[in-house]
Amino acid sequence: MVVFLLTASSACSPPEPVATDDRVAMVRIGTVAPSATSAPATTGSIADTSNSTTVPVPDTSTTTSSVADTSGTEASNPTTTTPPDHRFTVARAVGGWLDTYRSPVDAEVLWSLSNPGPYEGDRVVLVLDSQDDWLLVDLPVRPNGTTAWVHRSDVTLSTHDARIVVDLTAMRLWAWEDGVLVAEGAIALGTDETPTPPGRYFLNEIQAQEDPDTLFGSWILGTSGFSEVLDEVDGGDPAVAIHGTNDPSVLGTRVSLGCIRVHEDVVARLALLPLGTPVEVRA
Repeated sequence: MVVFLLTASSACSPPEPVATDDRVAMVRIGTVAPSATSAPATTGSIADTSNSTTVPVPDTSTTTSSVADTSGTEASNPTTTTPPDHRFTVARAVGGWLDTYRSPVDAEVLWSLSNPGPYEGDRVVLVLDSQDDWLLVDLPVRPNGTTAWVHRSDVTLSTHDARIVVDLTAMRLWAWEDGVLVAEGAIALGTDETPTPPGRYFLNEIQAQEDPDTLFGSWILGTSGFSEVLDEVDGGDPAVAIHGTNDPSVLGTRVSLGCIRVHEDVVARLALLPLGTPVEVRA
């Protein structure tokens, strides 16, 4: 049996009021001009393999929005007639530990995740599929992309509609909730030596910071992803986080150990998204 107490340190080197657009409650902030392309488009959904329910995961099509840019530059306005389906199901542990297994027929525990975790927040995992009384979930462990099965009775399930997409080439982030583009902004990312790893992750931690006047800003949103070049940071696994910054001049540059920095207004809106929100990081 492998027992795992997940300890993660962010791979990174006063909150302002959220500026919103009256029509869609969207935050769009950036110190660099947005890409000429529209907000990214994605697709997909996974059906439940049992004969009972369907486990929603986010569709990745282009969203709809027309909003004013608050950064002083003309922003890209995604245009399409139908908002995308970003539904997903998150499993929340009900006990002190959440045991996971390689398969529904495997009796040996693969990972045992502490709850609360990774810090004081509830332990959540993103549901990818289901089979009878089992759920296939994405795990916040190394290597990135590890999956396992959990007993349905060991968790409570909830379904939400949200998604974050990060484009490392455009150095920009978008977020949707309930079919609406709610945040967009420039990002700072990892250096060439400590790059931000592309992949599909989920939010597993949302923590307010007591002192917003640091490189972490007012919020840290931990993801299930980890640096692929660092062994540890500050004695823990180098988790990739999305967080604010007390120095917005770094946005649009490569400065971190792998974390994604955004404007304080943007991270304040992202902190309202539910735990388990899928995060797609694109190269």
